Amino acid sequence: MNENRFQLSRKEFADKLGISTDNLKKKMKRGHYQSSYIKRDGKYYFAVQEAVRPNQDLSLGTNVPRKRNRGNHFKGKYPNRAFQEKNELRMLAKLKHNVDPEVQDLLPEAVELAKQKKRERLQSALNEPVRTKNYGMGIFSMSNPGYGSKQYLSPVAHNLEPNKFRKTNRGSTRTRKLYW
Repeated sequence: MNENRFQLSRKEFADKLGISTDNLKKKMKRGHYQSSYIKRDGKYYFAVQEAVRPNQDLSLGTNVPRKRNRGNHFKGKYPNRAFQEKNELRMLAKLKHNVDPEVQDLLPEAVELAKQKKRERLQSALNEPVRTKNYGMGIFSMSNPGYGSKQYLSPVAHNLEPNKFRKTNRGSTRTRKLYW
């Protein structure tokens, strides 16, 4: 083997490949470039090669069209309110140029009419009784003793009816055996 052709240091060879020295070390551990280097006096020397990496052109990749999100002004996630208002002004300006002046004059009346209908719809919804689902029992049980009393929901009920909140002898009590 001709040792004169092994002249490049590890750093020079990595620079020629266009990779870092750490990346070159890892590749050497995995068995790459075995015929391209020798170890002499504890140092690695690499062979001078003219075309180490001949195909270095950037690939064009696949031609995947970028998905545009056009027309999503009302459901879009705007980063701030100013951006949303700017888009709304642009839409309004576009409408003004596409609509004849007579329709533009009628537009404020149409907006007021729409607001009035919305108010009426909301008012009729408020007058409707609220329909709750019947899950069997109510949200609270009216069968609790003392439900109708003033003290039932009072924050000082324990002062007004102390017997209601005392411990009862329900269940077995366990006595601990003491070993001396």
